[in-house]
Amino acid sequence: MENRNIQQEDPQIIINRFLRQIKNYTPLEMLNILDKSDYIGQYKAKKALCLMAYRHVNRLKKIYFDSIPIDELPSKENFLFVGPTGCGKTYLIEILFNKILPLPNVIIDITSYSETGYIGQDVVSILTRLVYASGSYVLASIGVVCIDEFDKLSSGKNNGVFSGQGTTKDVSGIGVQRELLKMLESSVIDVPVDLSHSSYSPRTPFSTQNVPFIACGAFSGFKRMLSTKNQTMGFTSYNQKKEKTSNISVSYSRNDFDKVSNFEEYGFMPELIGRFSRIIPFDALNKDELKLILLNNTLKKYSKELLLENIKLNIDEKVCDKIINDAFKLETGARGLKNYLIEYIEDACFDIYSKITTKKAINLFLNNSSEIRWTID
Repeated sequence: MENRNIQQEDPQIIINRFLRQIKNYTPLEMLNILDKSDYIGQYKAKKALCLMAYRHVNRLKKIYFDSIPIDELPSKENFLFVGPTGCGKTYLIEILFNKILPLPNVIIDITSYSETGYIGQDVVSILTRLVYASGSYVLASIGVVCIDEFDKLSSGKNNGVFSGQGTTKDVSGIGVQRELLKMLESSVIDVPVDLSHSSYSPRTPFSTQNVPFIACGAFSGFKRMLSTKNQTMGFTSYNQKKEKTSNISVSYSRNDFDKVSNFEEYGFMPELIGRFSRIIPFDALNKDELKLILLNNTLKKYSKELLLENIKLNIDEKVCDKIINDAFKLETGARGLKNYLIEYIEDACFDIYSKITTKKAINLFLNNSSEIRWTID
């Protein structure tokens, strides 16, 4: 896994050399770069993560450049991102830690992990993945771990019902939560050196004292649970109840996370939620934000793909509005834009890619019945 020459070097020298390659961006500079990268919305979340990233790098430089004892500095921070699907939680992490601050990082889907001793990947192999992504144990020790689909670890007490719930042993819920407890604090973990057969692989000690964790989850049903919990005596119409509690694409506020007991009721160990220094709500994307994402990101990429084949994509503004409205109703955020765009252009693309033709333009428009039609020129 590691180059032998690197292994012989002093870890401090390796980290010093790596940190000198990281640009000294201020939090505001990082925020401005994010905006120029066409990341739309989530202003408060962007500010919080930029500050966290700045403090992480600054803390490392104090430790490795200035030889400040680690116990004289604040401990590393763990963040929890809560927001509806498609609102940009993991995308924000990808841009910041890959394009702006290229720190060792890994984004893992926690649903594929299980408690040690059961079928599935051991939780500690999350750190093995970080080591593989970093290229060495030394650089992995200052990396960042993103745990995606974190809400799926709830022990089944929540309102986010899924197929098969309650029919199988809970080996990927509360058991995984227990194993994450030690990892999220500043601990020394015995990490498998090999991803395959991690339960039988040799292990090596690995410290997480400089590894921040960022967990992301949609927490479907959390708002519904709070609404039910806080419901007061009195008359409330069925339609009002349904409107308040049945939406998937909901926005959260800080007040929703004021009590750890709310997470406990949802199915999380209070001790695990207490490992997060910040719980950051993400807003559901509105139509204006979806339009910016469609024009500046989704359409741009698909138009680029077609242009590489000398095909121009012309889309009427009314078609764009329909895509946005459809995606908004679907309640999957930015992912819905891609779903509907592909649906509306796939027949035209199939036709133009399949035929030897000099026609090099696809035109999408609405007919008099407000149905999307296409032509090839």
